[in-house]
Amino acid sequence: MIDREVNMHQDLIYVNNESNIPLFGIDFLGIIDRGTNIIEIKPLTLCNLKCRYCFVSAGDYSTNFIVSAESLVEKVKEVIQVKGENDIEIHIAPYGEILLYGELYELLERLWALKGVKIISMQSNGLLLNEKVISKLDELNLTRLNLSLNTLNANLANNLCNCTNYDLNSLLSNIKLLLKSKINVLLAPVWFPGKNDKDIQDIIKLVVEFRNAKYSQEKIGIGIQKYLLYKTGRKLKNVRPKSWSYFYHQLSKLERKYDLKLKLGPQDFGIHKRKSIQLTSLKKGDLVDIKIVSKGRWDRECIAKINEKQGIKLLLNKPFSYSEQLLGQVVKAKIIKANYRDNIITAFFPYR
Repeated sequence: MIDREVNMHQDLIYVNNESNIPLFGIDFLGIIDRGTNIIEIKPLTLCNLKCRYCFVSAGDYSTNFIVSAESLVEKVKEVIQVKGENDIEIHIAPYGEILLYGELYELLERLWALKGVKIISMQSNGLLLNEKVISKLDELNLTRLNLSLNTLNANLANNLCNCTNYDLNSLLSNIKLLLKSKINVLLAPVWFPGKNDKDIQDIIKLVVEFRNAKYSQEKIGIGIQKYLLYKTGRKLKNVRPKSWSYFYHQLSKLERKYDLKLKLGPQDFGIHKRKSIQLTSLKKGDLVDIKIVSKGRWDRECIAKINEKQGIKLLLNKPFSYSEQLLGQVVKAKIIKANYRDNIITAFFPYR
């Protein structure tokens, strides 16, 4: 389902081995390694929705990216060799909708061919599911599908997702088809305080109903997410995030009410620490010479590289915006974010 009007002025960049765009270091595409047995991959930025709460503002980009399955798998293999070829989970979590990715089936086949891969999971809004897609994902042994279902009320779903024909009935039917397949399902609603309080309980009741129908905890789970605000994300009007302590207190109350575990941690998903691929020792405030290799998603965003493997997101200060004249230029930028946990680095140019 693509409900919104498509922006015909969007550029699309296909990233492969000849693109000169590193697949490490950028938050919105490529590979994210957070120092665990999970390797997160981001194959595209396209989305079929423009949700009012989206923390990455998907669906709004002036430039979108699609990464080749071959390139992704080559880099995943490098990470596995560092982590060890055992008990690896690949989590496909794009800044967009994965079911728009034309190489998805090829990607799954190539990932399963890597030694040490035990689980492949992915997240989706689920609106592009149908019997044929589910059958193919089942055939390709997708382990788990995380679905961002926030309400069982179609009108509220339309409002949250900024569309007019959110097909809730079709999505619920497809969840039932998934439960009949080998694919495990995790319903992952975001709790918007004061907006979908009742709806969260409706989704919990749905999971309880499935459990009572003899579906196991592994087969159908629920992972309620706290609503967070991000500088570059969209924000719901008149909805304010609560503290983490309040959020967990509310989950505890719901756990007692429905006799269902809702406070989930790494151990519930078999996540454990593992050696991380470390590509840089840069820290916040450092000045660094970087080469601009591509435009980014926005007019004032570029992709640059520190070396052949390590990319960096470059934000352009006003009045600068991207132009083709910047391509290939080496500039001195200032690091404003260096997250060693996942090797994501962001810089400003020109710096003050």
